[in-house]
Amino acid sequence: MLRVEEAFELLLRHAPPRRVERVPLEDALGLFLAEDLRAPEPLPAFPRSGMDGYAVRSEDTRGATRENPVILRLAGVIPAGHPRKDGLAPGTVAAIMTGGTVPPGADAVIRLEEVQADAEGVRIFRAVPPMENVAPIGEDVQEGELILEAGHPIRPQEINLLAALGVLEVPVFARPRVGILSTGDELVPPHLTPGPGQVRNSNSPGIAAMVRAAGGVPVVLGIARDVAEVIAGTLREPAGCDLVLTTGGVSVGRFDLVREALAVMGAEQLFWRVSIKPGTPVCAGVAAGRLIIGLSGNPAAAITDFDLLVRPLLDHLLGRPRLGLRSAEGTLDQPVPQKSGVTRYLRARAYYGPEGTIRLDTSMAQRSGVLSTMARANAYAVIPAHAGPLPAGARVRVLLQDDADVFVPPPRGGV
Repeated sequence: MLRVEEAFELLLRHAPPRRVERVPLEDALGLFLAEDLRAPEPLPAFPRSGMDGYAVRSEDTRGATRENPVILRLAGVIPAGHPRKDGLAPGTVAAIMTGGTVPPGADAVIRLEEVQADAEGVRIFRAVPPMENVAPIGEDVQEGELILEAGHPIRPQEINLLAALGVLEVPVFARPRVGILSTGDELVPPHLTPGPGQVRNSNSPGIAAMVRAAGGVPVVLGIARDVAEVIAGTLREPAGCDLVLTTGGVSVGRFDLVREALAVMGAEQLFWRVSIKPGTPVCAGVAAGRLIIGLSGNPAAAITDFDLLVRPLLDHLLGRPRLGLRSAEGTLDQPVPQKSGVTRYLRARAYYGPEGTIRLDTSMAQRSGVLSTMARANAYAVIPAHAGPLPAGARVRVLLQDDADVFVPPPRGGV
């Protein structure tokens, strides 16, 4: 049986190539640059006042003191966005607003609070050094300067910078399109009331949401009945998908037919069964150049399979530097009473203990068919194969399921 790391290496080896596309700046949030970006122009593009005050020629203020101020004639006002057409003559100042263009001849701005304006002119009480409160052309970014390297994430900060430079399109790694097919005669769409022996198909919307949250584009392919040829036919259809996920039909039962469907398609099987509990019978194959990953049918197991194998694959396709869930170390609140031959990923509630370290509450139900505890968990406590029993207080590896709102107090009571 493969370890998670070995299975993932096989997926990486057979992953589709990353696609690169140019997208409008407003659509690039959350994506990663596929190429280096250089500034098409300087920023700022003109000498800019850093505050409200008076544009001056620094040489006109030489020798100014509190006792012997320099008096300069006021020669106009320069609002932001309205540069004056002429330069600043010797012996004059111009009132200037924050962001205004410092006129030719002026080389400094003195703050409004530091001067006194009256009928005689503007009194300046100290010598003003050149370039005080002036942002020169290109102070922030020089024209042609490397501003963002390939692989850099596009966050709101980057959008602000690129918009300031007039960059309206950016080359990024495209969001992978992921087909999602649920299998099983017992499944009905979530909007229908299940009949006897039927259950709502929660995996399709759940896995689609996980694809979307990971940065991909889900393509829901519906429900395929338990006939290998039907499953194979549906798997041949999703044109434009970078990879396809199935849920259900990967174990050893008479109607677990995904692997048989892959055989009907002439697929190369990459693996079947990985050291993951819940979610051991996950499989993968390549058919007609497309990667197909068969997740477990139990929702909790399908989610675990996705987090450990599919999420890092999507990270790779998006160009994200970190692959998969964040890893840390935590302390068990409850003992793990027995060992297992496969690596267990216990649902856990991670929180900061009083000593400032990560604590893990694993008191919730762990069965693969129990879905409610997945909604209450925010982490996996990783118990290696053949480890155990482990006492409360043991230190284990923890995988954090998301980047936000992770460390909160554990829920009272269990499920």
